[in-house]
Amino acid sequence: MSPHTVVTWAAVGLTCSFVMAGQVRAGEFYEKHGVAIDGYDPVAYFEDHKAVKGNDTLAYSYKGSIFWFASPSHRDRFTTTPERFAPQFGGFCAYGIAEGTKAKSDGDVWEIVDGKLYLNYDRGIQTKWTRGKDVFIREAEAQWPSVQSSTFVHQ
Repeated sequence: MSPHTVVTWAAVGLTCSFVMAGQVRAGEFYEKHGVAIDGYDPVAYFEDHKAVKGNDTLAYSYKGSIFWFASPSHRDRFTTTPERFAPQFGGFCAYGIAEGTKAKSDGDVWEIVDGKLYLNYDRGIQTKWTRGKDVFIREAEAQWPSVQSSTFVHQ
């Protein structure tokens, strides 16, 4: 094998490893440190009306992502109807999705609209999102099919 061939295959391997790393980083749900929605309990938003960090001993895997829960009853409710509690747009920033990009979200920056959980990047973005949320939700729903497969997440 020539040195040029070795370098070419090494470059291909390096490129593939970056692509794979991106796919892990931007899966079905926004994950931080391998846990969906940065470890926040998705049921707590609905039941406790606040953002609550879950516990790693109360974990459940859904669509390939690990979710943590603050109580066994929250975990049980989620396992029965995960689609009811799972955040919209995979827990990525709802405003970012409306703008056509995946962006991280902050579990403390959230809102339930028509029984659905939406997360945002930060409080400043949430202020913009809240002012036009009905339009942004429609835009995000239209963008999601194409944005969903993106492996890049704006941090």
